[in-house]
Amino acid sequence: MFYSLQLLMKYIATVILVFMTVSLVVSGVLLWKRRRETGDYSRVIWAVFSWLSALFALTFTMRTWTQTTVTDGAFFEPEHTFVPILIQMTYFFYPLEVIRPSVSKSRVYAALFAPLLLLVFTGMCAGIEYTPIYSYNDLWRHIGEFNVWFRLLALVVMLFYSFSLFLVPYDWRKSSADKKFITLYSSGFCLIGLLHFGIQMSHAYGLVLAHQLAWISFFLSVAWYELKERLLVPKEAPNSGAMQNSEAAGDGLWGHIVFLLDNSEKWRDPNLSLNNLAELLGSNRTYVGEAFKRNTQMTFVEYLTKRRIDYVANKLRSNPTTDIQQLFNYVGYRQRSTAWRNFQKVTGVTPAEFMESLK
Repeated sequence: MFYSLQLLMKYIATVILVFMTVSLVVSGVLLWKRRRETGDYSRVIWAVFSWLSALFALTFTMRTWTQTTVTDGAFFEPEHTFVPILIQMTYFFYPLEVIRPSVSKSRVYAALFAPLLLLVFTGMCAGIEYTPIYSYNDLWRHIGEFNVWFRLLALVVMLFYSFSLFLVPYDWRKSSADKKFITLYSSGFCLIGLLHFGIQMSHAYGLVLAHQLAWISFFLSVAWYELKERLLVPKEAPNSGAMQNSEAAGDGLWGHIVFLLDNSEKWRDPNLSLNNLAELLGSNRTYVGEAFKRNTQMTFVEYLTKRRIDYVANKLRSNPTTDIQQLFNYVGYRQRSTAWRNFQKVTGVTPAEFMESLK
C-alpha cells in the first residue's frame, strides 16, 4: 500500500515537472523575444532564470526515475543544502532590477551575496566529511558535530535570506513595478524558501509536491506580469506642465491637499491612498474625503483617476507620438489593465480608439 502511494506521488511529481519544464522554456522564449521593450535587463534575467530552472526540473525528473527520489535521501544533504543557496541568490537579480533602489546595486549585491558565497564555498569546497542523517534520532545523536550544525546553520541562513527581499528599499519614482507586485514576489520567494526548509527537515512528499507547484506558479505569474501587466518605465520623465493650484477660499485643508499633491507630485505616487494622504496631512480620512467632495464634487479616487488620465490625454493631444505606456507609468500606473480600464472610464473610449482619433 505504501509503495503504491509512493509510486502514485512519483507519477504526479513527474507530470508537474514535465509541465514545469515546458512552461518555463516557452516563458523564457517569449520574455527573450520581448526583452528590448523594458529598457532594463528584467526580462533577460527572468528568461535566463526560466531556462536554467527548466533544465533543473528536467534533470530532477530524470533523477527521480533513474536513481532515488528526494524523499529517499538523508536529511539536509550537502548538495540539497548549499546548492539551493546559489539558486536562491539569483532570485534577487530580477526584483532589484525592477525596484531600482536608490542605493548602489553593487553595494546591495556585495552585502547580500558575499556572506552566502563564503558559506557555500566553505560547505562545498572545504573538504568537510558529512555524517548522513536519516532520522531525528540521528540528528539528536550527532547534533554536536560541526558538520551537522554547520548544515543546519546554512539552512537557517537560507531561510533568513528568503525574507530579506522585504528589506530592499522601494522608490515609486524609479520603480517600474507597483509595490503590491513586489510584495507578492517577496511573499512567493519566502514560500519557496520555507517549503525547501521543510523538505530538508522532513522529506515529506507532500511538501515536495507543494514546492513544485509553488515554484511553477511563481515563475509563470512573474512571466505573465512582465508580458501582460507591467508598464514601461519612462526613459525620460515627461514635462509635468502646470500643476493645479485651485485652493478654495477659506478651505485651509484643501489648500494643504493641493500643495502636497502638486509640490511633491504625490498625485503620481502609485501607492497613494486616502489613508496615507490623511496621515501626511496630519488629518483623518473622513475630513480629507469631505474636502475632495466639497471642492471637486468627486471622491478621492475619482479625482486622482481623472487627474492622471487627463494628464495622459492632454500629452497625447499635444504629441500623438508619445508612448502611452510610458505616460501611464509616469502618472502612477504600473499595471496595464488598471491603466486601460481607468482611461476608458474617464474618456469613454479605449486608449487604442483615442490614439486612432488623433491621426
